[in-house]
Amino acid sequence: MIYGVDFTRFRILREAINMSQARLADLAGISQGKVSTIEAGKANPEVATLNAICAALDAELILVPRRIGGDVRRLVDRHLNRHVSSAEPVMSVRDEVFIPDGDD
Repeated sequence: MIYGVDFTRFRILREAINMSQARLADLAGISQGKVSTIEAGKANPEVATLNAICAALDAELILVPRRIGGDVRRLVDRHLNRHVSSAEPVMSVRDEVFIPDGDD
């Protein structure tokens, strides 16, 4: 597994748009077994495979600074209507990314 990459997020997005693993595999040009292995976090897929999965899901693979990763995940969960309770309110990701402070 690529360090720090949570491949279960592919499953969450796939299920949010009511897509089966078989359909995702067909659109991405890979086997359903490979989709299952990737979603389980038991594979180390190539970047080309990740890009193909993202294209099939109409998603984008992006890098996010770790310190705002939780905020970004909560924002995406809200967008996918996954009402996950959070201990703290979601801060503005735009402010964290675009407004420099002493930690940047």
